[in-house]
Amino acid sequence: MKLRNYYENIYRTYYSLLSPSTVASYESTWRLHINPKFGDWEIETIRVRDINLWLTTFDTAGAARKSFKILRQIINASIADEVYSDAVAEPKFRAVRQPKVHPREKPRSMTPKEINKLLRAVYGWTYESTVICGVWLGLRRSEQCGLQWRDINLKTGVVIIRRGLQVVDREVIVTEVKTHRSLRPNVLPKVAIERLREIKRKINPKPTDWLLNDPNPETYARKLKAYTKSQGIYCPAPKFFRHNYSTNMHKIGVPDIDIQYALGHEEFSTTANNYMVLDTDIMRRNVRKFEREVLKAGN
Repeated sequence: MKLRNYYENIYRTYYSLLSPSTVASYESTWRLHINPKFGDWEIETIRVRDINLWLTTFDTAGAARKSFKILRQIINASIADEVYSDAVAEPKFRAVRQPKVHPREKPRSMTPKEINKLLRAVYGWTYESTVICGVWLGLRRSEQCGLQWRDINLKTGVVIIRRGLQVVDREVIVTEVKTHRSLRPNVLPKVAIERLREIKRKINPKPTDWLLNDPNPETYARKLKAYTKSQGIYCPAPKFFRHNYSTNMHKIGVPDIDIQYALGHEEFSTTANNYMVLDTDIMRRNVRKFEREVLKAGN
């Protein structure tokens, strides 16, 4: 079976299990990179040497690695669906030479002092309530934008993360949370509860109204960047609020398992590998412990 026929008639049906933003990303990669090269190939004729040569034609390592990832998924799915010839050995994907991605430094986490400055700076600003929840709860950008007033219990401070807002093909859509663990409660501190009560009394929203006045995640991120820059304060993009949350929680000694659950991750390795930043204060604390042990050993 040709790769294009398998993709269009079988593989695309699996997209119903994925989020719309993921589907849009996969479809774009298929259309731009995979289909033009391998669409007319019989699946079992696609060998490692062909993939290696194909990967040398990309302008960026990121696009090459993403395209290979999706091609590998499609071929593996065809093997599982038994449309791959039994007479041909499965390709040894470990032999694929993926281009090296140059490391990019993530924005540093905000310190508690910088978080304090941010919360003071957004006081009375259009997106204040969204920033409050994003910073105090460590939410994904889509989760920050997907909050409605009915999701927040201003008596107990409990917030239920139920949905997200994403921009797909320039259209804002409501999405489900990423995984079953992402459908979770979290709790706001007293200072956040009191401020949200004030905001709610002032605007008197309906339960289904969005916290985000203009429910567009890209507009929110762009305006937050411009606003904080005009105020002369440090603030990373909203998607990095999770990094701030996990790093600062770890720094003050909150158990790792509690951080994992608060962020809605299936495994702690996801939290540690992607959202925790070992900042210099933590490293300084650890090296002091190490120093004490070394000096003690010499006595």
